[in-house]
Amino acid sequence: MPERVLRLRDAGFRGLSGAAERLVAYALERCGGQGVRAALDLGCGTGDVAMRLHAACPQAEVTGVDFSAANIAAAQARAAGIGFVWADYMDWHGGPFDLVVSDGVLHLIAVPVPLLAEKLAGDLRPGGVLVATLPVAGAPNRVLLALRRLYRRLPSSADRLALAFAMLLYRDIPRPLLRDRLPYLRLLPRLFGATEQQDFAAAGLRLLHDDVWPSPSMAKLRHRVMVWRREG
Repeated sequence: MPERVLRLRDAGFRGLSGAAERLVAYALERCGGQGVRAALDLGCGTGDVAMRLHAACPQAEVTGVDFSAANIAAAQARAAGIGFVWADYMDWHGGPFDLVVSDGVLHLIAVPVPLLAEKLAGDLRPGGVLVATLPVAGAPNRVLLALRRLYRRLPSSADRLALAFAMLLYRDIPRPLLRDRLPYLRLLPRLFGATEQQDFAAAGLRLLHDDVWPSPSMAKLRHRVMVWRREG
């Protein structure tokens, strides 16, 4: 990635509270919240999903992990009673968990999918559930990735124009949240398709649900929400 692109490790990322609330409600409906003893918010940003897990499952030990120091500092300042950890997930040793929730992160972890799947399965107890939103293979997302390839060639001044346009288009989203998302316009994440699903299955993760997930903007890749259970 060009040096002019803001490194995500040093960036902050504030989530949309409505989206976090919706995802947590979906996750707990699929796994049964009362049986959750330990839960992980993988790629926690500033803690929106973790905070809602903590509120919905007061009996559970909730952990949030993110590789951005700025995110973790903000999350720790916002909430007590949650173990926020600054780490690269692939190098971190935690768990095991009954529930892992990941909102728009798995496709950004730059390791081979079989290794990621093995890591996720290893962090779940037998019968534990993984709930993740991620972009899927298909024509709309391939078009968006092609547009991102073009955008990556533009100078950093293009980000200011993109922010100005986004502020006109999404008047209900605060400027800081829109600015957080600018670095992601230059990313080319993997799309999740049949091959990736086979890698998850080989790691012992059985797909239970695959549902449409709403997109907050035209620029964001189209996501689905998927639920896997770790086989015993």
